Amino acid sequence: MKKIRGILVILCLVLFCQSGVQAAGKLKKPFMGSVTATDKATIKLIWLPVKDARKYEIYRSTSKKSGYQKIGTTKKTKYTDKTGKQLKTYYYKIRALKKEDGKSIYSPYSMPMEKKVRKIVKTTAYAGDSLMVGLVNYGKIEENKSQKVFAQVGITTSGYYKSDLLKNLTAYKPDRLYIMLGVNDMAGNPSEKGMDTIISYYKKILKACIASNPDMEIFVMGVSPVGKTSNISLKTVNYYNTKMERSVVPLKNVYYYDLALELSGDDGYLRPEYAASDGLHWTSKTYDTVLKAMRECVKEY
Repeated sequence: MKKIRGILVILCLVLFCQSGVQAAGKLKKPFMGSVTATDKATIKLIWLPVKDARKYEIYRSTSKKSGYQKIGTTKKTKYTDKTGKQLKTYYYKIRALKKEDGKSIYSPYSMPMEKKVRKIVKTTAYAGDSLMVGLVNYGKIEENKSQKVFAQVGITTSGYYKSDLLKNLTAYKPDRLYIMLGVNDMAGNPSEKGMDTIISYYKKILKACIASNPDMEIFVMGVSPVGKTSNISLKTVNYYNTKMERSVVPLKNVYYYDLALELSGDDGYLRPEYAASDGLHWTSKTYDTVLKAMRECVKEY
């Protein structure tokens, strides 16, 4: 997934701000720490506090260089824009203000930051191999008009690309897609060249989905960590996931989620309570954990 390194951004901005000297009576230019789009079709802005500021004004435009209009005022260092139109891109900037001797003193405007308002999701698809089939087998997903599973036991990435599963998936044109493929490709621990081939098919699948619905939100989940009883090497899985993340993240509306964040123990292996006897498939509890994490990770980015 495209990773929001908000903490690092804010830390850098704090150090930058502390390096300057504020002239008497004046206010420093504000610096925005993050602009995120939420699954509620709102945009969240967070910025660093400006010394002596009493309020902040928020401005928005559809053009980076002109046309800004004030959309709100707040005493806080955050603001949520609830008035943007879905799938429209906006530019935001803010300025601080204070009162001195009955006069309003304004800071310079912050540098503009852009964000696209997300669509309210009405249809969701789950694509992949046996691990995705488990969503239905364990009763975690009830297929209906708003959510469908496009998965098959034992299927490889190239096999998925050539199958009717992809045709049916692209015909469905979901607003959001969770996809997890590659575990069956890891059998035999493929070479570097082999991994590149697997990833090339993965990218073809994603591009086909984007072509069917350019506004589709796609969340690529890396190959799950494996248990110690698995015949697939954990080292191979981790290396493949790193290569895949670097390859798919630059694609439009594609985000990467590392399952190891939720499922691996301190040793990197799939936790015993999450691993079936083969060390590869999941227990019912695993699906509960993964679904919860998936729903959290899409709330804003």
